[in-house]
Order: sequence, then structure tokens, then C-alpha cells
Amino acid sequence: MQQMESVTVQGVAPWMIWIWVFVGVALCAVIATVYKVVQIVREEKKNRVAEIERIAQAAIQAKTEKLADEISDKVMKAMEDKFQEIDAKLSHDKKELDEHDQTLDRITRTLESVDANIRDMREGFTCLARGTIASLNHQMHNGNGDEMERAARELNDYLTARPISRMK
Repeated sequence: MQQMESVTVQGVAPWMIWIWVFVGVALCAVIATVYKVVQIVREEKKNRVAEIERIAQAAIQAKTEKLADEISDKVMKAMEDKFQEIDAKLSHDKKELDEHDQTLDRITRTLESVDANIRDMREGFTCLARGTIASLNHQMHNGNGDEMERAARELNDYLTARPISRMK
């Protein structure tokens, strides 16, 4: 055994070579383990970043929806207030329009009544004018009674044929 111990390659004993091989293999195993741990850490970091991004995106979405709801509520409230204001103005305008329509109807009825009175007066003046002309003609032509009778009849028909309500 002494001979084996004494065998050296350039001053390095075989047991030292085995130690160096073992150290090299252990170092490779450590490097492989560290590499695997680094890969796992990177993957975990990616997963955490993705989870954080997902949570952040959900928070942004929730905040955006909340802001959109708040803005929508504010816009809806403003629109509702504006609609109520417009509705109140329309109600007021409709009331004024109804009052104007009533006034217009009253004026129209009054004008129709005035027109009827004017027509009635025109008929009366026509009868009176015919009677006056008949009286003048009677005086001028020395007692022609036919014209006087016709004028008297027209005047009588006019006065008796008129309704009492129009004789105000």
C-alpha cells in the first residue's frame, strides 16, 4: 500500500484527484441547483408580477367603473335637473298657450257676434233705405202705394224675422 500512496502524477496523489473530481461534481451540482433555483425564482417573480398586474388591472377597472358610475350619476342628475327645468318651462308655456287659445276663442266668438250684428244692421239699413226711397218716390210721383206697401212689407219682415237675441 505504500507503493500506491507513493504514486503521484506530477506531485499530485490519486486521492487528491478524486477529491478534486468530487469537488467538481459537487460544484456542478451546486451550480445546477442554483440555476434551477434561479429559474424557479424567475418563474415565481413572473407569476407574482402577473398576479400584481392582474390585481392592478382589476383595481384600475374597478376604479374606472366607479369613476364612470360617479360621472354617469352626475351626468344623469344634471340631465334630470335640466329635464325638470325644461318640463317646468314647457308646462308654463303650455299654460300661457292655453290662456292665449282661450282669449283667441273668446275674441273669435266676439268677432262672429259682431259680424252677425253688422250683417243684421246692413239688412236693416237696406230695408230702411228702400223704405225711405219708396217714401221719396211716393212723394215725387204723387202717391204710388205699391212701392210703399212693398217697402213696408220688407221692413216688417226684417223686424219680425230677426231673433230677439240679435236685437240687443
